[in-house]
Amino acid sequence: MTRLLDGKVALVTGARTGLGAATVVALAKLGATVIASGRHAGDCSAVVDAVTVTGGVASDFMLDVADLDAIPHRVAEALKLHGRIDILVNNAATIAPMARLVELDAGAFDAALTLNVSGPAALTTALWPHFGGGRIVNIVSGAATRAMSGWAAYCASKAALLMLTRSIQLEGEASGILGFALAPGLVDTGMQAAIRDARINAVSDIPRENLDPPERAAQAIAWLATGLADDLAGDYVDVRQPGLQERVTADLSNNARDGME
Repeated sequence: MTRLLDGKVALVTGARTGLGAATVVALAKLGATVIASGRHAGDCSAVVDAVTVTGGVASDFMLDVADLDAIPHRVAEALKLHGRIDILVNNAATIAPMARLVELDAGAFDAALTLNVSGPAALTTALWPHFGGGRIVNIVSGAATRAMSGWAAYCASKAALLMLTRSIQLEGEASGILGFALAPGLVDTGMQAAIRDARINAVSDIPRENLDPPERAAQAIAWLATGLADDLAGDYVDVRQPGLQERVTADLSNNARDGME
């Protein structure tokens, strides 16, 4: 059976746990070979094992998205693994610092923008010459379009990542490089646990049982990577948009049936 991402290679950042790990699994289920990256060697060994035990192909890879000087070299090493990278998922991010502006540390603010924006931009630049026809999925947030008290760094960085996505779409058109900005909704991850502990705005009060499992957004990320949703390139896509989840499910189900015929 041919799967939608057979023959494709994906690089996922921040893949140790949560949404990143779920994305590795979702991409592998569609046939992609996945490079699961974390800040340290071995960070992603658990999700790699989860993929390989089911017959998928994944590998653990060290990539510190905040280490801008090292990114060109790390990308070159990643390309050596399989000779190509077709899909980049910029998932690594931090919610810190959570502080009101009167108390905001400038260095912490800068560190957040480095990880959340400059790192994805540097990865995009390093991959660009090798990326004809590729797809880049940037994980944004509702915070990209709505300011939240205590989240100045996070909101500013996600808004910037949304504009980076639109720049990718604008400049990538000639070479077939597509950029997507996905807001995953309220996902049950370690980041949400930190938000609850911070007690800094209304999001902290959302009960854990009201959060979505990471697999829901991960499926949408994999869907964007397949080419089935290229009409959404450059747009802000929220998993909570009416009809979106139904489209994801229908598209993937229909193509799974087609592959079996």
